[in-house]
Amino acid sequence: MIEVTFNGVRLSKYIRVTEVIRPIGNNRELTLSENLSIGATVTKVKRGVKEHVIKFDIETKDAREREELKHVIAGIFDVEKPVKVTYSDEPDKYYLGIPSGDMTIERVTRWFNRSEIKLIIPDGVAHSTTYRRFNTLTTSNGKTKITLTNNGTVDAVPIIRIKHRAENGYIGLVNQTGAFELGNPEEADTEVVKQSEVLFDYRDSKITNGLTASAKNVAILNDTSQNLVGTIGSVDWSGRKHLFLQAPGGTTGNNAGSLTWNIPADSSGATGSLNDYIWWRQVFWLGAANQFGFIKLTVSDEQGRFLYGVETFKRYNGLGCEYNFMAADGKGGFNMIKQWTFTGTHLDSQNPFNEPRGWSDLKRNDDKVTVFWWGSYNTFVIPEIKGRKSSKVHVAFGALGNRPLVARMYLDSIFYRKDFVTVTKDIPNVFSVGSEVEVNLEDDKVWIDGKESLGIVVDGSDLLTIPTGESELELYFSSWTKSTPEVTVEFEERWL
Repeated sequence: MIEVTFNGVRLSKYIRVTEVIRPIGNNRELTLSENLSIGATVTKVKRGVKEHVIKFDIETKDAREREELKHVIAGIFDVEKPVKVTYSDEPDKYYLGIPSGDMTIERVTRWFNRSEIKLIIPDGVAHSTTYRRFNTLTTSNGKTKITLTNNGTVDAVPIIRIKHRAENGYIGLVNQTGAFELGNPEEADTEVVKQSEVLFDYRDSKITNGLTASAKNVAILNDTSQNLVGTIGSVDWSGRKHLFLQAPGGTTGNNAGSLTWNIPADSSGATGSLNDYIWWRQVFWLGAANQFGFIKLTVSDEQGRFLYGVETFKRYNGLGCEYNFMAADGKGGFNMIKQWTFTGTHLDSQNPFNEPRGWSDLKRNDDKVTVFWWGSYNTFVIPEIKGRKSSKVHVAFGALGNRPLVARMYLDSIFYRKDFVTVTKDIPNVFSVGSEVEVNLEDDKVWIDGKESLGIVVDGSDLLTIPTGESELELYFSSWTKSTPEVTVEFEERWL
């Protein structure tokens, strides 16, 4: 007996599968054009869908049990899109199938019935249950390659992950099936005189280094409505370390703990910056509607004055939260430039700061500041900060009086990059040191540091696949990059 699992349900719990009919290959449709003298020319070959037939028996004690079981079976197969189907005689493969037609019952005896169901496999292939993984790069004759082996019978669709060990502005992926490009292809006659530099980096496991390296409770924020008396600690949660407000330091008024990092000198020795890029990841997730609190991330100038920043704030009863962008008003105070709202639940559709999301960034080019919010970038012109160099970055976690604190109010990554550093070469690079790129051709998406970034794909890029047998994937990067990135290629093998 073959064990069939449909959409995670083992069918043997309800029925006895007697036979699974799987044809050899797929239906082939030929398009022909007549020749003048004899025969025809094949102009197109189309492989159709697969069709599987599952034959099964239903054994019950009485009519009522039989009818109840029919409802259960109908519910299992009532899906509106292809789902995973596995067979015990093919333990290394799965199909994506959807039922078609009806299931008629042949009543053999009062307690014994036979039926069958037809499954359509729209993509027409079997998939491997595991991904093949390749990560060995070779370089010869100026070309960087990775050798791949696809033991399936049709092309595979890859997921390509690239982790940068040095700054880079271009990625090119080429094989016999196509070419896929990201970033800016190099121009031979271009003189590059600017570069980007990561001046501090406390991402992931290094976040506790950031806690140690920071000055405590001296932050320059948009206002002074909070007392900086709190304690910042670290906690392990959801597989990584986070910084959080360990103790607010009081119950009267608003109390907060803060961290401050000086922006170090760049490679040319210059201090201060008019071109900032700050990336961080935070969690802001309510445990109850009566919880309150805030996270602020701000930048101050060389004179110790507030320049710009954002705050994530829960200040009222309910689930509503704010994400606010603020900038100096030139008079010692601040203007609320833009406010967005979200609902502080665990749902992706309601909260951009649930786990594992929370990616955020700010980019400054003198008087222009770009703010990332939920998949889009918003640019604002702030005349009051023009010419005022950034000097320090601050993060504060705060509580509102004695009210319960937001349950998950965490920071687990932050780094600072200075753009347009005057050196011999470079530009504000798309891919910084440590940047992670995922080219997922299974779902036609590109991710950079956790943010979907299809806009970076070069026009004219092709859908790239992995041919059957052994093949080579060529990889190209900016000529000036100082180190070849780490590259991993993964794919499911597929069979007709």
